[in-house]
Amino acid sequence: MRFITASNKKVCLGVFVVVFASSIGFMLGTIQSLEIVEEKAKLVDKLNHAELELFEAERQLVHCDSELGHKMNAMLSENSYKTVYVITPTYTRPTQLAELTLLAQAMAHIPYLHWIVMEFSKTEIVADFLVSTNLQFTHLDSGGKMKNFEKGVNACNGLRNIALDHLTQNHANSSGVIVFANLDRTYSVELFDKIRDIEKVGIWPTVFAKEQFTCKPLKYILDKPKYPLNLGSVGFSTELLKTNLRFPVTVSDTDAVSHIIDGFIGSGQDSDVEVVSCEGQLVWFTPIF
Repeated sequence: MRFITASNKKVCLGVFVVVFASSIGFMLGTIQSLEIVEEKAKLVDKLNHAELELFEAERQLVHCDSELGHKMNAMLSENSYKTVYVITPTYTRPTQLAELTLLAQAMAHIPYLHWIVMEFSKTEIVADFLVSTNLQFTHLDSGGKMKNFEKGVNACNGLRNIALDHLTQNHANSSGVIVFANLDRTYSVELFDKIRDIEKVGIWPTVFAKEQFTCKPLKYILDKPKYPLNLGSVGFSTELLKTNLRFPVTVSDTDAVSHIIDGFIGSGQDSDVEVVSCEGQLVWFTPIF
């Protein structure tokens, strides 16, 4: 029979403590592992839920894109975006490039816009500038038919007529609107969308110009000519191209505009003059010099 001595008791107790501590440590480790596994499972569930929400959001976005595409196609099929033809005569002078830049920037993001720039003789500086704009443009000159500063002649009206001849030859059947944008005016982006639906003749104020009008009823401030409107205040439908109407070259811009309107709408048809806007927020008369 073996007796357990005090020394052996101490050894046994020590072994027990070590084993017990190890067991406790193992149990704590197991509990912590279970907690980590449980936390991972929760995170995986959250991730799966988030992925489902993202998938649903993507599905709805695709649906919205599809609906938007259908609406855009419907708008285009209804010809909502008619082409805006902008005719601009220009000639060499210190402010020419600055003024061309201001107008080009106003038109930079306008869809379905065609800029027709007229010179007496084509210059490299204007040609290079037009290429840099990324706008759809046509660069024309007078072919020697017009000279600048010719006494008694409104040479810019002559350039406008050449541009109208070009449109008649190349775009007579297009659906759109024609505006005559001089470089001594500042144009808002809003103008080019507002004028697309002009049926025949559309008008709007040019701020700082002497030619003004009031609305409801339409009344012109000046007595003469018949339609005393600033050139920057008028737009015409492309139906104008089916007529022989052109700008007289021996009168002012205002007299020439009145002549075109009068011939285009005919006598007694003032109701064909459509007021696009009565607010002076579309065009400003801003000559640099």
